[in-house]
Amino acid sequence: MKAVFCLLFFLPQLLSAQANPNFNVSLQLDFSSAQAMIDMCEGMANNVSRVAALKGNAIAAATSILLSRKQVPPDAFIHKLELLRDNFRDTDDVFGLEETREHLADIKALLAETQRHAVDRRVLATIEQFFPENIGVTAAIPVYVVAMGNERAAAFVRRVRWNGTSPEFVGENEGEPVVVVNLARLVEYPHDVQEQFISLLSVLAHESFHAIFSTFQQTSPVWRQWHQRRDPFAVLAELVQNEGIAYYISMQQQMNANPPQQWYDIAAHSIVALNEALLQLQSPDLTQVQARNLIMNANLSGSMQKNYGATAGNLMALEIDMKLGRPALTETIVKGPEDFFEKYETLQQQYGDVPKISAEIMKGFER
Repeated sequence: MKAVFCLLFFLPQLLSAQANPNFNVSLQLDFSSAQAMIDMCEGMANNVSRVAALKGNAIAAATSILLSRKQVPPDAFIHKLELLRDNFRDTDDVFGLEETREHLADIKALLAETQRHAVDRRVLATIEQFFPENIGVTAAIPVYVVAMGNERAAAFVRRVRWNGTSPEFVGENEGEPVVVVNLARLVEYPHDVQEQFISLLSVLAHESFHAIFSTFQQTSPVWRQWHQRRDPFAVLAELVQNEGIAYYISMQQQMNANPPQQWYDIAAHSIVALNEALLQLQSPDLTQVQARNLIMNANLSGSMQKNYGATAGNLMALEIDMKLGRPALTETIVKGPEDFFEKYETLQQQYGDVPKISAEIMKGFER
């Protein structure tokens, strides 16, 4: 079963006006996990089991274990919270709790700043521009604000089904998409609370796009048919489109869709890496371990340079939007990964400076 799991590392800016009448989306903000962690660090809460069971903390802890790629015992989070509560240092900080301790004052300030503003409306005004106006999009997305988590992710989205207080992570068309935003990562830099707040809006926009897109896919016959494919090629192709558009939403606010040459150089190298990965995923000799590593490394490697799938998709989304126009990019959301890759392939034929996707890769869509 495929798990839906996406991360954000860029920190862009946002727009603030909402106009699409068919975009009926709400973000349900929950700050209780972050507040409980703050209270525990300040000695105002001692029940670590209650803190661990809060939904945002439970999701962040389980995701931290996944990102650590370590074997962690079931009661590890409770034990680590006890160390934090009792002010003991931890040399194996799987859950990022030392960052919580170190940046507690900044986390409190950012949480207070966030609670003073209508962040949901500002975020949704940006995202709606990338969804088709002639197709209804309806969703209510839970957003958990936390103050702990693995160092590789400032925010992420996962599909969750709840078993009591324990999250069970599921694939497409199961459970519900939820967004988690980690304040402890956002206060590391920049140090001004207003800039940190803009960063929070930015990561929330990126991950909320993923969650809304996931909900949209559930109502789409095209996407339901696509998800009948379970092969690694299909998983990576979808990741490239999904992450690519999400990062482009971020980047155009930060750089006005005009990144420096260094960015293009890194992105072009990512296209090369994507070619190699998609060809490997079509090999009859591919093992499950190789496939899993290729897919995880496409977006979970911790930097733009290493996240070849997300960075390549970002470049593809930028080129489609700039050279074919916003309606063309929006159309790919409706038609799926094959259309996304085909539109980019069209650009290769028209513009000599566009990094090339191999024709052999396009054969993977014929299955």
